[in-house]
Order: sequence, then structure tokens, then C-alpha cells
Amino acid sequence: MNKLATYNQLNRSFQKKYIFNFGSEGGFYSEFNNMVFGMIYCLKNKYQFVLYSNNSQFKINKGWEDFFEPFVDTVNSSSFHKRFNKRLRAKKIKLRHYPQWYFFKFFNKDTYLTHELFHSFFNNDFYKEQFDFPELGIKGNLRDASYEFVKMIYNFNDTTQKEIQKNIAGLNLPAKYAAIHVRKGDKDTEYDILPTTTYVEKLNELSDLKDVFIFTDDYTVIEYLQTEYPNIRFYTLTKPEERGYVHPNFLKLKRAQKKIDMTKVFTSIELLRAAEITIGAYTTNPGMFLSMAMPEDKFVSVQGFMW
Repeated sequence: MNKLATYNQLNRSFQKKYIFNFGSEGGFYSEFNNMVFGMIYCLKNKYQFVLYSNNSQFKINKGWEDFFEPFVDTVNSSSFHKRFNKRLRAKKIKLRHYPQWYFFKFFNKDTYLTHELFHSFFNNDFYKEQFDFPELGIKGNLRDASYEFVKMIYNFNDTTQKEIQKNIAGLNLPAKYAAIHVRKGDKDTEYDILPTTTYVEKLNELSDLKDVFIFTDDYTVIEYLQTEYPNIRFYTLTKPEERGYVHPNFLKLKRAQKKIDMTKVFTSIELLRAAEITIGAYTTNPGMFLSMAMPEDKFVSVQGFMW
């Protein structure tokens, strides 16, 4: 079964539409995770899911298709979606923009914007729901459904795939290795940052592997681990000058540098997915993504609970 083709046939059969704005407000995996949840919500509740990514912060030329294969119907760039289609509804619409707002709503009565459904799937009750999509052979909880949706839509285009493979080849990793994701940077604004040793201690409980790939935004993590665990061989794509990811700083980068940085992130995620076991946290969006992109016994969270 070509699940993506079957999904699109089913998706296009719905009268109501939900236009999801991807990439305009959060980090990449925050946007992606919520997009997956939105697709699942729409399928269950019979809304046609439509993608808008022309205003994405990660855009190089096209938006989603700069890095990935297309997977669903899209809407093109427009001042309306850039201005009004947000996670949170604008508190006040400027007087000069009222005609544009009312014109769209009058002629698109069955079309919903990101903020109009966002909190229907961004809540604890939705995370506890069960799903059954017999046309796609998908049945189970949100993690089960998300796992299948990731397989359908998270597919790099040829250019990105070649760049990822080039990055991987430069690391000279052995065939079997473990992996750890340690988020620093501005993450302390959302959750307490765990001691780095927590991740390694959990890994040592579960694996004897001594080749470990580290995905982190702060090279001090690498320096610390190399000192504390001289018996482990650490590999990373993080550069010595990187001292923590701060999203507003990323937004200031030129497009060429954004492309390099995003490809490096995608490479790191692929290396985490390919590891024998990966230690991370549900409290980070890459961690949540990994938990729904990897077999359940391959990703272990040391902070937070999701499924």
C-alpha cells in the first residue's frame, strides 16, 4: 500500500479545510511535531489538511520543499496567510486590514486557520486519545499514529539526502554506536536543564557501547564529557565555537548559513535515529520527534513523559 497516496485521496475528500502555517513561529521540530498532531486531528475529524510554508523561518527558496519531498496539497505565498494565519490569533486587527480579513472569511466559510484549531490538538486530552484509520492500517494511541505519519511525510529531497550522507561520512562512525541528545541554549526558559552526567549514566545502565554520538548545541558539553569519561569515544558535528542555540539568533542568519545549519541538524537527527540506543528527553522537541520516529525501545527519555 502506498500510504501517502491513500492518505491524500482521503484527505482531499473532506469539505472543511485546515490551512496549517508551518515554520513561522517555533523551532523546526516544534513546528513539525505540531504539524503531525494537526494532521492526525484533521483526519479523525474530517478536515482537509493543507500546508502553507512560504513564510517559514527555515525557508531558503520554497519553504518545506527546500529540504523535503512534498507530501500534501499546499497554498502559495500570500499576504493574508503571512499576516493572519498564526498559532495564536492576532489580538487586534488593524483597520486597514479588515477588508482582507472579511473577504477571505466570507469566501472561505469552511476553511480554518492555524490558530482556530491549534489548541484542539495542542492539549493533554488529545495526547490521550486513541485513533483508528483503517484505510491506512493505523490504529492505536497518538504515538502509534505519529510513528506512521512520520514515515509518510518526513522524507528528504535528493539534495538534502546527499548533503546529509556527506556529513555522516566525515565522522567515521563505527557500524554500531549509541547516541545522546543534550539541549542547552535557551531551553532553560522552559525546563530545568539536567546535569550532563544524567544522560551518560542512563546510557551506561542500558548499553556497553563506548562509541557515542552527541547531538548538542553547546560544545562545552563535549569538553566536559571527554574529561569525565575518558573511556568513551565521543563523536559530534558541533563546533567548538557553538555555545548554545538561541532561536532569535538563528533568525538573523543569511539563507546560505541557515541551509548549512539546518542540514547539520537533520544529519544529527538521522544519526540519533540510526543509533543502537538514544538517550534524550521528551521535554525537547527533537526528543519528542525521536520518540515518535524511532522504535519505542530505541529512544529513552530522562526527563518528561509524553505517551
